[in-house]
Amino acid sequence: MVSSVDSAESRLQLAVQAASEVARSQGLSFDRPVLIQDVSNAIFRLEPTEVVARVATTTGTLRPGDRWFVREVAIARYLTAAGASIIPVSDAIDPGPYSHLGLVMSFWQYVEVLPMAGDLRQAGQRLRHCHEILKGFPEILPVLGLLTEAQEVLNQWIEASRFTLKDAEMLVQVGARSVDRLLQMPHQAIHGDPHLGNVLNTNLGVLWTDWEDAFMGPIEWDLASMIAPSRVFGVDCDRIDLVLQGYGIDFDPVFLDQCVEARTFVALIWAMILQDQHPSVDRSHRIDRRLEWLHQV
Repeated sequence: MVSSVDSAESRLQLAVQAASEVARSQGLSFDRPVLIQDVSNAIFRLEPTEVVARVATTTGTLRPGDRWFVREVAIARYLTAAGASIIPVSDAIDPGPYSHLGLVMSFWQYVEVLPMAGDLRQAGQRLRHCHEILKGFPEILPVLGLLTEAQEVLNQWIEASRFTLKDAEMLVQVGARSVDRLLQMPHQAIHGDPHLGNVLNTNLGVLWTDWEDAFMGPIEWDLASMIAPSRVFGVDCDRIDLVLQGYGIDFDPVFLDQCVEARTFVALIWAMILQDQHPSVDRSHRIDRRLEWLHQV
């Protein structure tokens, strides 16, 4: 039997091969791919060039086709053209997306991530600027995409008896309640997953990245994506306050609380997905704590 660790390593090796072959087919000459990150996507710098490949590994097992990468490239181009502070797509080769060896990938500009912490107030300001620009984004995005996706995964896992009856009943109620609530809120194009790991202090300044989960939803969802871990785990409270101060405009506190609950539901599902596909990192404490917190709300 092939273990989950072996499967993850094989998927990573395939991602390296696929990205290298596509980049070379587009005329890029490079020495070697160097891994930057391997979580929901495998991310490599094609050294010594200024090109980074993002290959859908974990997300690719859940999402058919390449629509979410197509949306991400379109959003990044739109935001960059309007002067937003984000990591831009590659201008050395066509950014794609491409499908090769059963994997979807896109190509981005390399930026140097600095060792010192970035200005979190500035991160909040720049997220707000992105929101203001995205009000005019002309293309169709899924409505509450991450939330409805998590509901679908939950239903599959309930059928597979992944949860106790008590947990399953609670999670179904939270998911349905969250969709009902969020559908009543004002919607616009939003980032979808702006946790603090997706804002980087770089040689080009504080930049937001990872727009593949963008969808139509309330701005409070994006704020909740930053706030939820502090509410659930009691961490980074001071850092979150700085981001919100930088964001700087009024938001509905009731909507925010409801989005924190919805975001925690989604984060639980994704923690379990990542635990399955990257078992070398133990996420069981975070899974258990989110379940406990959701039972209490």
